[in-house]
Amino acid sequence: MDLQKKRLLILIALLGAWGLIFAFRSPGGPASRREVRAAAERPTRTPAAQGGGLPRLKTGLLELPRPAYPPEVQNIFGTPPPPPPPRPPQAAVTPAPPPPDPFQEEARRLRYVGFLEAGSSKLAFIVQGQEVHTVGVGATFSARFRVETVTEDAVLLSSLDGDKQVLLPLAADAGSRPRVAPGVPGRMGGNRP
Repeated sequence: MDLQKKRLLILIALLGAWGLIFAFRSPGGPASRREVRAAAERPTRTPAAQGGGLPRLKTGLLELPRPAYPPEVQNIFGTPPPPPPPRPPQAAVTPAPPPPDPFQEEARRLRYVGFLEAGSSKLAFIVQGQEVHTVGVGATFSARFRVETVTEDAVLLSSLDGDKQVLLPLAADAGSRPRVAPGVPGRMGGNRP
C-alpha cells in the first residue's frame, strides 16, 4: 500500500471516532436523553414546611422598636473614646536570686601578683587581704583553694573537692618584675613593664 493511502485511512478512522464521541456526548445526543429520562423517572421530594405549605415570614419582628445607640456610637466621625484606665499592677512574684557561692565570693578577694619559676616548678604569689601566700602547683591555702596551674598571666584555682574553679588574672598593680641576681637559680616573675 502506498503511504498516501495509509494516511488517508488513519484520517478517516479518526474522523469517525470523533463523530461517534460527538454524537453521544452532545446535548441532544443519546446520552443526554438517557439522563433526562432518568431524572423524570426519579421521584422528586418537596420539603415539608410546618403547617404543610410554604414558610411564612414573621412580619411582627419588623415592627419591633430598635434599641437606641449610645451617643458615642452614633457619631462615627467623632473622637474615639478614651482608653480604659490601666489596671493596678499585680504583685509580680519574682524568685529570689540564689545565694552567692562562698567559694566565688572569697575568690573575688584574692589577687595574683606574680610567680617564681625555679627549674620545672612554679610558685604563685597570691594576696588575700594583708597576707601573701606563696603556693606551688597542687598546694592548698586558706583551707579552701588548691592551685591547679600557674602561668605568667593567670593562676587557676579550684576548690578542695575539685568541683569549682576560678581563674585569677595577673593583677595590673603588681608592680614591675624584679630582676634576679646572677648566680641565683630560677626566675622571678611579675607584671611586665
